[in-house]
Amino acid sequence: MQKTILCVEDHPPARFLMSAIVSDLTPYRLITVGNGSEARTAAERERPDLYVLDLDLPDTDGAALAAVVTTIHPAPVILVSAYAESIQRERFPAVVTDYLAKPLDPDHVAETFKRALGG
Repeated sequence: MQKTILCVEDHPPARFLMSAIVSDLTPYRLITVGNGSEARTAAERERPDLYVLDLDLPDTDGAALAAVVTTIHPAPVILVSAYAESIQRERFPAVVTDYLAKPLDPDHVAETFKRALGG
């Protein structure tokens, strides 16, 4: 069965890039939503194998959202942000397994996803 990644990203070009990376470089299925509210609904409906959460969302932040969605459906979490220099890993919930800095390197993203999903 194909594994599913739920990506929560409010910036359309970033969603497009993530879609291209997943479709071109991985065997996974990607679902994208634009905010925390949509993420909660999608987590319940899709039961993803991996969450990829933008740290800066319009209605929440990725670290807080990680704690919420993994309560709905447990899965590893990767946070994504353009603010790599300000990331304080110790403030992340334990469910956060990795972090990706923007701009995204497609090969690194694909390898990170494969590692998180055990493949």
